[in-house]
Amino acid sequence: MADSAFVLARGFDAAAAITKNRAVKLTTDETEVTPITGVTDIAVGIAEFDCSAADILKGKGVSVIMMGIAVMEASEAITAGQLVSCTANGRAQVAASAERLVGLCVGNPAGGSGEQISVLLSLPGTILV
Repeated sequence: MADSAFVLARGFDAAAAITKNRAVKLTTDETEVTPITGVTDIAVGIAEFDCSAADILKGKGVSVIMMGIAVMEASEAITAGQLVSCTANGRAQVAASAERLVGLCVGNPAGGSGEQISVLLSLPGTILV
């Protein structure tokens, strides 16, 4: 089972439904977070909990892990030691050139999509060349 050991987490209001263990980005006015929608988006962190549209209407926000080791949902097989970036829906994938680095898989490798991995965050991500 993947584990986290974060140094910094911050609460944000959610602009849209958020899925836990996926990367989120700031909205254009920088007051809320929203799901990642592209591989070049700048991730502010990883959502620690789900936040549905109904939750948003009730005023619930989302806790975002910004520094340390976070649990991420994998989109493919990822082994420990591989650099990680985000898919267009905020899941972890093996980093490739022209993508923003999110971090390094430090444990609990994924055998396939939907599994959880532990990622040492490196945010905001630089673009790999």
